[in-house]
Amino acid sequence: MEIRMNQKTFIIALIVLLLSMLLPAFSLAQTAVPEHTDSFYVNDFANVIDEKTENYIVNYGIRLHQQSGSQVVLVTVDSTNGAAIEEYANSLFNAWEVGSADNNKGVLLLFSIKDNEYWAVKGRGLEDELNDAVLSQILSQSLAPDFARKEYSFGARKTYGSLIQKLGGVWKEQVGSKIYVSDNAGVLKKVSKLYLNQSSNRFKTTTGSGIYVVTVKNSADKNLQEYTYSKFASIGAGSKDVMLVLDIGGDNYHILQGKDIDGMLTNEAMQEILDTVLEPEFARKNYAGGAVATVNALHKFLLARADIPQSSTVASSETIAVSSTAALPADKATVVENQPVSISKGIVSGLFLVFILLFSLAIVWRNRKIALYGYGSRKERHG
Repeated sequence: MEIRMNQKTFIIALIVLLLSMLLPAFSLAQTAVPEHTDSFYVNDFANVIDEKTENYIVNYGIRLHQQSGSQVVLVTVDSTNGAAIEEYANSLFNAWEVGSADNNKGVLLLFSIKDNEYWAVKGRGLEDELNDAVLSQILSQSLAPDFARKEYSFGARKTYGSLIQKLGGVWKEQVGSKIYVSDNAGVLKKVSKLYLNQSSNRFKTTTGSGIYVVTVKNSADKNLQEYTYSKFASIGAGSKDVMLVLDIGGDNYHILQGKDIDGMLTNEAMQEILDTVLEPEFARKNYAGGAVATVNALHKFLLARADIPQSSTVASSETIAVSSTAALPADKATVVENQPVSISKGIVSGLFLVFILLFSLAIVWRNRKIALYGYGSRKERHG
């Protein structure tokens, strides 16, 4: 009887240990996470971040990565689909390998819009620059108010900027004054021309490409394609630059890329941008809006290809949650730390424990049989 009770206790203990190891692995395995976007530094699956903000964020995210190896990644989703937001954020962090495996210098900021929650994950390599108290303060001051008001672009921009600056990166800078706009037709607003010039001056540092915008009342004795080639050469546009020409009088437009980027920014890619972004606005004679939207789309395309994440294995992380439910006041903010379990490692560990459990049960059964019936004769063992 005593032997039976010990065996039962041992089996129960093994089952409890097995379940404790398998449940986190199964839970993470069920948390399906999407692939990151081409932009990587902004993954706006919920479509709540405007393109100007996205380009600005991606630009300085790339610059920080190139400067220090650190990566700050923003993600928005409609919902985590029932998964705990901290678990979902950790799954994204590990699946996308945010920050290098060697340095663990990554931050992932997650907005779950319909769940009205947000969460931040940071790699252990950023503990000196971005400890728990500092990260908590950034989220409560830069994000919480705008998130509660559902002003996600404003909150994202301020929070991302605070993180970039805390990690030693550039967020605001004096950009160049080169002129990229030639509004001969007089159809662009002053604020639009200012933005177009500033954006090309700002992003060319990162992408190597400036985007020229030219408007004409008509292309005179040349067809629009010939005019664009001639204009591209006459202003000394570079081999990585792009030129967009709007022919107002001729009700037409044309785009030309430099030879050094035509393998990346293909004619097909440019045509898709023209068809989906420029054409609707041009047809409505909203020339300024069409030009700005097209240039934003081109910058987004080029920025998405200006940097490649440089981590090769999954980085360990800590999770930081500050006022993860937007309705909570800032003084109710909490900090939670957690070491995530890799999905593959968790499942492998679980399978290993299954093997140990089965092996142990076999030994228990064998020992019990020996106790009841003896070891057996030599004939039984060898015959």
